[in-house]
Amino acid sequence: MFELKQVLDRLVKMGVEDGDLTVIRRERLTIDFTDKVEVCKNTSGCALGFRIALGKRLGLYLSNDITPQGLEEAVNTVVKIARVSPEDPYWVSAPKGLGVTNVDKVYDKRLAQLTPEEAVGIANSIIDGINSSKPGVKPVHGILNVEVLERTIANLSGEEVSRRDTFIVYYATAKAGEGDESATFSDFQQSRLLDEIKPYAFGQEVGFKAYEFIGAKVVDTDVYDLILDERVAASIFNTLLSPAISADSVQMNRSPLAGKIGNEVMSSNVTFIDDGTVPGFMGSRTCDDEGIPVKKNIVIENGVLKTYLYDTYTANRENRESTGNSHRASATSSRPFPNNLILKPGEYDFDEMVEETSKGVYVLKTIGEWLSNPVSGYLNATVTHGYLIVNGSIEGKVKGAVIGGDFYQLMKSKVSGFSKDLHGSGNSYSPHVKLERVQLSGK
Repeated sequence: MFELKQVLDRLVKMGVEDGDLTVIRRERLTIDFTDKVEVCKNTSGCALGFRIALGKRLGLYLSNDITPQGLEEAVNTVVKIARVSPEDPYWVSAPKGLGVTNVDKVYDKRLAQLTPEEAVGIANSIIDGINSSKPGVKPVHGILNVEVLERTIANLSGEEVSRRDTFIVYYATAKAGEGDESATFSDFQQSRLLDEIKPYAFGQEVGFKAYEFIGAKVVDTDVYDLILDERVAASIFNTLLSPAISADSVQMNRSPLAGKIGNEVMSSNVTFIDDGTVPGFMGSRTCDDEGIPVKKNIVIENGVLKTYLYDTYTANRENRESTGNSHRASATSSRPFPNNLILKPGEYDFDEMVEETSKGVYVLKTIGEWLSNPVSGYLNATVTHGYLIVNGSIEGKVKGAVIGGDFYQLMKSKVSGFSKDLHGSGNSYSPHVKLERVQLSGK
C-alpha cells in the first residue's frame, strides 16, 4: 500500500503549497433476493482524491489506480488541471485543524468481518419472516447491503486523520392476495451494528402489513389532521430541509432560508439539531469528509433559524469556521450537509395523538416526496399506506391521497405536536409529527 506522505512530497516538489488528499477504502457486500437469494456480490476498492490549489486555481482529480505509476500520473494530471483552471475568487485554503471526536457505535468489527454466507443467512431470515407472516403472502424483491468504509484525510500542512465506519441496510417488498384484492408493502431497516438488526421480525412485519392493506380505499378529498409516521417525516425533512440549511445552497441563492438567520421560520415548538456524535446513528462519524471533528449544531431552535451548515470552503467565504459538515461523494469536491438531522421529540405517546384526533389520517408510507422542490420549499408526496382516524380510533386503511403545499407554512402554522419516540430514514431522524387541518387530495 502506498504512503500518503510520498504523494504529498511529490506535490510539494511540483510547486503545490495548498490542498488535501482523501483515501477511501471500501468493501461492499450486496445480496439481491426474491423468494430466494438471486445474487451475492462482494466488491472492494481503493481510490485517492486530490484537491490542490495553485494560488486560487484549483485542481480536482480522482484516481482508482494506486500503483506507483498510477499515482505519478495522477499527480501530474491534477497539477495540469490546476494550472489551466480559472481562479476561484472564494478559495482561501484547504482545511486545517484536522482531528476527531470520540463517537461510539460507528464501527462494528463483527459487521466488518461478516462473510457472504452469513449475509445470505440474513437475507433468508427476511424471506422466512415474510413467508411465515400470513397465508398467501410472498416476498417480491429485496436488497441487502453491507458496507465497510475507511477514510483517511491528509493536508499539505502535515495533518492527517482517519476514520472507520460500518453500515448494514436492507429493504424488502411483500405481496398479499391476487388481482384487485391484492396489496404490497415495502420497508427497510438500517443499523451500524450487526447485533441491532432483527431480519426475521422485520420480514414478518413487512408481510403482516402487506396482508393488512388488502382492500385499502382511496380517501376522500377533504381537510384532515395528519399524523406522519416518524420515517415519513424524516424523509420529508431530508428532502426539503437538509439542502436548504446547507451554506452552499444559501450562497448560491438556492435556499428558501437564505437571509433568514434570526427569523422565525417554523412553529415555536420546532427545534432541529444536526449532531454527528449520536452513538449508532447512520450519519454519525468521528470527523467529516475534510477531517474536521464533528459536533452538535443547533440549526432551528424554538422555530428560529440559528445557523446554516458549513464545510471549509463555504465557511471561508463568510470568514467563519466549518461546522464539521463536509460530505464528499467523490473524495474530491465538498458540500455541506447534515450529519444527523434530528427533530426534537415531544411529550405525546403515539396512542394519545390518535385519541385526540377526531378526523384524520395516520400516514404510514409515502412515495414521491423526494421529488419535492427544496429550492421553492414545495412539498408533494403520495400516501401509499395510511389509516383513517375517526373520533380517536383507527377505522380503516387508505391509500392514494396526495399531500401538497408549502413545507415551511405547514411547519409554521399546522404543527400541533410530536411523539416521544425517534426513528430514522437515512441520516434524518424524527418523532411522529401531527399536523392540523391539512388538505388531502384523493377521490
